[in-house]
Amino acid sequence: MNSIILELSALENKIIDNTKIYGLEIHKKISEMLEVEDKNDLRVSNIFGEFFKKRIELEKNEKYKIRITTKTQEKLLKLRDQLFQLAINEENIVIGEGIFQLAGIITKNDTWCGEYDLRKEVKNLDINKFNFLKKINLKIVTPILVDGKSIFGFEKILEIILKEVESKLEEAEIKVLKEKILNFITVKREFYREKKVNLLNNNIKKVYIGDIEIELYGYYGEFFLVLLQYLRYAGIGEFKEYGFGEIILKS
Repeated sequence: MNSIILELSALENKIIDNTKIYGLEIHKKISEMLEVEDKNDLRVSNIFGEFFKKRIELEKNEKYKIRITTKTQEKLLKLRDQLFQLAINEENIVIGEGIFQLAGIITKNDTWCGEYDLRKEVKNLDINKFNFLKKINLKIVTPILVDGKSIFGFEKILEIILKEVESKLEEAEIKVLKEKILNFITVKREFYREKKVNLLNNNIKKVYIGDIEIELYGYYGEFFLVLLQYLRYAGIGEFKEYGFGEIILKS
């Protein structure tokens, strides 16, 4: 997985209806540029700071940021080449009702940028490493959806996480893996905030975001941390391609 941030300058004042989720329009545009056929090969954010708003009010000459994540570095390099060409030619980037020009590409940001190879990281783990100990704060930035409903509660979220990575792991027995992980972590605190929203054409009216403080130890504690690091890029749950299921980690 590979992530960058695009900085876009709005060319006109515009009010955009965000109840349909502007991330869908962003995903559609970038998919066209990259000729992506499988939506799962590309993940985008909404405009930073605008996810929960009913309307996005673009102001002329103001700069806005979006995060782009591709499964392969090849796709990311192709996108960068196309964007640089657009910038050289001063061509517009039309995303739904928004009209922009590229103002910059950010590749260095500890929270939102970088690359991650899950299989490589899992392979590099030392099963005999017993002294691993780390405390983290798992922050749910945008709602995790399952069957159109916002999910909260660590054990439920853990099940979703394991299903997300099941096809990429050699240990395919999710139930057994869940028990092993739970034996090597301690949930210190869970805090969730309920938000009244109007998302996906009013189909989602209530969501939960929040923080989970966890202590990880031993091989399976470090193994779980590797999964979380991967999901910082891949996202969790339904509609993750469009900016749902966004998590960040803080020590």
